[in-house]
Amino acid sequence: MKRLYDKIRTRFNTLFIWPRKLYTHNTIDQHFNMALHYNTHRANIARSLTRLSDRPLTVGKALYPPVQNEQSTSLNERIPLNFKKSYSVCLWQPYFWLTDIYSALIQGNDRLTLLNDTNLFKAAAQADILFFGSGNNFSVNNMLEQIDLHNKYVIVISTHSEQDIRMNIKYRIDHCQHAYLVDSQAEFDQLITHILTKAIQQD
Repeated sequence: MKRLYDKIRTRFNTLFIWPRKLYTHNTIDQHFNMALHYNTHRANIARSLTRLSDRPLTVGKALYPPVQNEQSTSLNERIPLNFKKSYSVCLWQPYFWLTDIYSALIQGNDRLTLLNDTNLFKAAAQADILFFGSGNNFSVNNMLEQIDLHNKYVIVISTHSEQDIRMNIKYRIDHCQHAYLVDSQAEFDQLITHILTKAIQQD
């Protein structure tokens, strides 16, 4: 009787061995993928910071979104920017570690002036170029719908694909820029030269 009981118990336990192994392997794979994803982002951030570590960062005042202005309009038609020696820029909501970096890049460019007005809507209204960050959510829509865009050049900075950004943002985007593809002040200056060339032309 005991021998029969032992056989039944052994056979019963084997039913749960493979599911336990499968669960363990799946859990390990998930943790590995999460760690790999995290380390990739951490490496990207580190590279972005170290590439600019040889020059001082001059950081403007942080911009905070004020109460929504219901009187502002949102026009998707774009009028080409006038040719000028310097163009004003409103920077809003890139990832916090990129705010300082892009502030430094903008201030390091001879053709750009970073607006530091604490009233975000006032800065956006005065700016020629909008540098807005997007985490692929709808906060950029809430911002753009309250700004007259017809005399602005709209640039969205993100780690998401351009296709995803354009699917989620319903207002005009003139240029999508991956947040980590600008490696230096020289590359940023080259990007701005390209953008300004397009910004003063009719679409």
